Amino acid sequence: MLPKIRLLQIGDIHLVSNAGNKAFVDDKDTTFPLNLKNIISRSPIKTVFRRIFEIIKEQDIDAVLFMGDLTDYGKLDGYAACANYIASALQIGSNGLFRDIPVGIVPGNHDINRTLALKPGISTKFTPLVEALIAAGLPALPINKAMHRSLEKENARIELFLLNSCWGCGEESYIPPEFRFQIAEAIKTVMSGPDSDAAMRAYYDRQLDTPAISEETIESVVTKMEALSGGAIPVLVAHHNLLPQRRPRLAPYTELVNGGALRGALGELGRPAIYLHGHIHEDPVEVLQLPGGFPVVSISAPDIPKGFNLVDILFGENTAPLACHITPYRVDKSGILKRETAISIALGRRRSSDRNTGIIYGKVLEVGQMYWPELTKHFLNEANGLDERRLTIIVEELQAESSITIDNYDLSPTHWILRAEK
Repeated sequence: MLPKIRLLQIGDIHLVSNAGNKAFVDDKDTTFPLNLKNIISRSPIKTVFRRIFEIIKEQDIDAVLFMGDLTDYGKLDGYAACANYIASALQIGSNGLFRDIPVGIVPGNHDINRTLALKPGISTKFTPLVEALIAAGLPALPINKAMHRSLEKENARIELFLLNSCWGCGEESYIPPEFRFQIAEAIKTVMSGPDSDAAMRAYYDRQLDTPAISEETIESVVTKMEALSGGAIPVLVAHHNLLPQRRPRLAPYTELVNGGALRGALGELGRPAIYLHGHIHEDPVEVLQLPGGFPVVSISAPDIPKGFNLVDILFGENTAPLACHITPYRVDKSGILKRETAISIALGRRRSSDRNTGIIYGKVLEVGQMYWPELTKHFLNEANGLDERRLTIIVEELQAESSITIDNYDLSPTHWILRAEK
């Protein structure tokens, strides 16, 4: 099998509100026994976290990445509760069974406490978030600059960058000086009144979310990648979407205000790049590519009640990144969490090639469809000088560059069906 880096991408959690999500039951009987109701259908968030734990336990995960928005409306107690929950439920972080698995967390706009955002100090609003994570045994957030680390396994290596896209989150909208004092005092009076929770929710969007990544952060990513070999691939993690979402969004600053600068920088790196995010509660996978350039793959994770993504980055024998496979795990309408068909995206790098690669591709192209036992019978002989390991690598590399497709790729090679179209 080709070497790969495997990442778990977990979207917005929004504790405490998502903890109250009801099970998938059309409940019209108030007398129905509660214990039986719990047997029939569980809370979506518990179902999703249970599956994530199983994957961490049973599969070779190289990093667990959270896209931000651990809480709602900047509730610091909710943020601390979520940090403790994910550390305990998934057994990750310095106190968990899987303490050796790297964990990455970025801030989201809902993590920002709006009262703290008004206080002096550009990083003041992030301080209690970092404290809550460290207390739970989890790593700190990226704040002033990107957090960078290399993840390496066999011939596979990625450069992981955690980015803070929430610099402008919680900034007050500009009020002309003629009205500023009176309006500010009126807001404070209502916010401290008897219906303060409702007032806070109503006012939440009056403190603008102006998502932005600092110029220093973008420059540091570019500088770091320029110093590395051409085979290195950057994987960036931030809360906000790199591209505008498909659903029309009626709000000020609906995307990164300097998203174009970041997209341009990534598109001109001279290598493929992967951008992971959350925020929009949807799950598009989109590819941006300049003429003659390499793809920038943007992958959105849904909010946690809908599921999560498993992201595999495959590498060739020459250590070049060949493909990105995204396996969505989604909760269906009946409340069952299912693994969906993987999405495969070629990363534009050339694989290593030899005579046998061309012969195998030509044969699959000739017949259109070939089962693995038939393939091995045809090519595993002394004349071709191939063993099953080498044959598997050739077939995977052909799929990675989109020359062929492999049905049942998530199963062992004996179940594979190879297809190619003229």
